[in-house]
Amino acid sequence: MGDRRDFLKLATCALGGGVGLAVIGPVLRLAADPAGKTTVTAPTAPLDIGAVDSLRIGEPPRKVDIVAPIVKDAWVAARDIVLGAAWLRRTAPDQVVALSAVCPHLGCAIGWDGKTFVCPCHDSKFGVDGDVLGGPSKRAMDPLPLTIVNGRVMLTWKRFKADTADREDA
Repeated sequence: MGDRRDFLKLATCALGGGVGLAVIGPVLRLAADPAGKTTVTAPTAPLDIGAVDSLRIGEPPRKVDIVAPIVKDAWVAARDIVLGAAWLRRTAPDQVVALSAVCPHLGCAIGWDGKTFVCPCHDSKFGVDGDVLGGPSKRAMDPLPLTIVNGRVMLTWKRFKADTADREDA
């Protein structure tokens, strides 16, 4: 009689262990899968911001939203995500300057008051070229890399560390 009970105990434990492994295996694989993947928060390729002819030489800076057509991370892909904003200014027929609308002090949104860029959070002020005119910001507004390709402004979105004198990628 003992042999039969021992066999049933062993069979029950083996069956329970097998069911447990069958359930926990895929769950562990699902949880560990993203660990080996790169998380992407912004595209590395330049984004098409619009036609260069929509910007006039000598006009005040124009704020544009930077929208990524798709952003992927380890879990999902999202479409038409607003990454931030930039101030664009055309300085010559073939030259456009882009400044990040993120304040280099603590990351607030920078506005334009008609003469200067102003951060409403801590009152940093910047000239039309992005240079610091006053306030606590330790550096000028952050320039964003762009090129003009076939009459289109192609901008690469970047984030920088806040509240540092040196411009470092975030």
